Amino acid sequence: MFKKNTEFDALKTALKNCPLFEGLKDSELKILLDAAHVRDYSEGEAVFNEGTIGLCFYLIVKGSAKIVTPGDDGKTVIVRELTAGDFFSEVHLFAEIPHTVSCISSALSRLIVIAKPDLEDIIKINSKLGSRLLLKFLGYFGERLDAIYTENKELRLKLSK
Repeated sequence: MFKKNTEFDALKTALKNCPLFEGLKDSELKILLDAAHVRDYSEGEAVFNEGTIGLCFYLIVKGSAKIVTPGDDGKTVIVRELTAGDFFSEVHLFAEIPHTVSCISSALSRLIVIAKPDLEDIIKINSKLGSRLLLKFLGYFGERLDAIYTENKELRLKLSK
């Protein structure tokens, strides 16, 4: 699957540095990479479009991307700029819901793509690794929800003044 050991090492390092996969053993990272897809995107190419059903998690190995949405005036609004090491669309591994934004590659980019069926296969075949991954994702989602609740509380307090 991989042309060179250095390419595999770069992909493994990207996974290892991602908070969702840190602490995994090299053998577990290899299982994850064997199940994943590596995709190159050219500058301006859509990774996904708003309204499409999401089924994949993305991790930028090299390059960059922009999360965008149409503004009220019809112009594109950049919601978030992403660079190597950033990940996105993680919720789509667990919920088949439409994307609320689009993602466009802003440079020649290489992404690790993990599709929902691939994660499901890992969980079925290697329950120990699957359980570790699920716990990591649950911990991450819990932290995100807590941050959203805190932000919501602060905004409500500001609005009530």
